[in-house]
Amino acid sequence: MVELKLFPKHTGVWEGIYTRIDSDGKLMDKWKSRLTIRMLPGRRYHQVNEYEWEDGFTECLDFGICNFNEQGELIFENPRLTGKAVEVGRSVVLIWEYKHSPGSVLFEQIDLIGNEDHRIRVWKWADNDTFNGITMIEERKVKTEDEIDPQFWEDLPNRRTNGQASRSDS
Repeated sequence: MVELKLFPKHTGVWEGIYTRIDSDGKLMDKWKSRLTIRMLPGRRYHQVNEYEWEDGFTECLDFGICNFNEQGELIFENPRLTGKAVEVGRSVVLIWEYKHSPGSVLFEQIDLIGNEDHRIRVWKWADNDTFNGITMIEERKVKTEDEIDPQFWEDLPNRRTNGQASRSDS
């Protein structure tokens, strides 16, 4: 069984900004984020993304509890997407597809910088043979996993806005 070195460093609460640009470099969208991540016994991972746009629109996307396989790959499988994430050197690399958009694929790289309470991410978007742009994300850790209020997890079922698609997918 592969030892997980990077994933545990990404637990806690991260706040930041997502900036989406198209393939010509034009700004398409920008929104605030708050990601809450925990590791559970048995090599399980749980991530919840909360988004807020300037117009007041919000989303709370729960990726569910995901498992790591023997090779250390984190497998995402939920009604919205399918994919996996792996540790590669100093980066976490993800590849996923949205189920509501056949042919779509996203390639993501996540890197911790500074004293590992600051991270930078980039998504590269494609549909079949078409490059659609990138999403740049900068986040700061505002809480460790131990500082997450247990009530957050209890209230989560009433806060989820999961659906086939979300505003952040388009």
